[in-house]
Amino acid sequence: MPAPMPVAPRWSLAGLSVLPICLAAALAPANPNLVFAGGLWLAVIALLTSGRIPRTGPADYLALLICCWASATVIWSRDVDSSRIAAQAWWTVGLLLIAARHVLSSRRRLLLVAGCFLGGAGWVAVQLILARDEAVEPTLRTSLDGLGVNYTAYCLVTAALVTVLLLAVRVGNRLVRAALWLLLPLLTYATVLTGTRASLIALAAVVAYLIVSRMAERTWIIAAPFSAALLAVIPFGHLASYHPQWLENLFNRPLDDLSGRLAVWPIAEASFWESPLVGIGVGAFPSTNPYYQVGAHSLLLTLGNDLGLIGILLFAALISFLLRDAAPGQGRLHGLLVGALVVGWTPIWLSGHWEISPAAWLVLAIWSRLPVALPVRTAAHRLRRDGVDKRRPARAEPRLATVGPKSPVGHPAAMHPADRR
Repeated sequence: MPAPMPVAPRWSLAGLSVLPICLAAALAPANPNLVFAGGLWLAVIALLTSGRIPRTGPADYLALLICCWASATVIWSRDVDSSRIAAQAWWTVGLLLIAARHVLSSRRRLLLVAGCFLGGAGWVAVQLILARDEAVEPTLRTSLDGLGVNYTAYCLVTAALVTVLLLAVRVGNRLVRAALWLLLPLLTYATVLTGTRASLIALAAVVAYLIVSRMAERTWIIAAPFSAALLAVIPFGHLASYHPQWLENLFNRPLDDLSGRLAVWPIAEASFWESPLVGIGVGAFPSTNPYYQVGAHSLLLTLGNDLGLIGILLFAALISFLLRDAAPGQGRLHGLLVGALVVGWTPIWLSGHWEISPAAWLVLAIWSRLPVALPVRTAAHRLRRDGVDKRRPARAEPRLATVGPKSPVGHPAAMHPADRR
């Protein structure tokens, strides 16, 4: 009788569901406007082609809830048109976060999305360097057409953090890891060309954090509380008028108001106290700001004006659950990477706009799936912690003497019927 023919595997779109997220990750550093224009469709395509219902958790529910709250603020907004645009941006990044967390179900997919993000950021870094070299009279801040210089700098810092993640999980072979090591100085130099103080401070803070973490374990525990304290204290009250001389002279840009932030923060704080619970409407503060109609340039003040105290609590809970999903308790490497992200983003959150950046939300999705990328190293960490040397084979247990071909002595089947009572 002839053997049955093997059944060919059925082709499905599930394997392609990660491609829309890869596209969004590659475009986020280079052209965020395209992501805002088509990000909703990319998220929907990724969810539909996955072939399964998303396994949602608290972070996903909170992302949906904060998007709903952003849409609700349009009702009482002081600038309805701006609020509608901002609410759509919240839905774009929120659904991208949920879709990315859904399709990043394996180490290979996570590394693919992270690699696409690095590809987009690397292209931006090269373009910045070329633009600097081609300029007849180089300016203090190099930027690309259509991209905000601060947004570019924040993406480059985030790309450096993603590079650290890939090196930590030991992606690829030695040649790939050598390329990643070479990418770090390229990203650093491009960040310096942007002239953004917060980005350079972020890079220095991450380097210091990594050095300290090598000497002291569980350093990540103090990273989140310290970041929250800085975000809450510095933009409010008398600290907003503090003039740090060393920061003013950084990049040879002696501005006595930190590029206008010391003038904007008191206005944003006063606006926040006018409607502290529900805010004045998402995206409405720039149109009501008499100082050049710019944003609050502070995560807490921006969320407070846009979404009120309710929005601040929702955003804090969302970040907390995303970092919890990164599972720092499973191993030291998890905690190291979580702390690096918090430390690196604290200067950006403190003085810039990063709350609805597509790059930020996609990277948050990557970080929340760290257990997918680090299962082997976590198991090795537990073996080392328990004092087990996995390089030596475990000693075999002595075999029990048997009575008969299979039954060991002491097993009920080998006992005399009178001994079983």
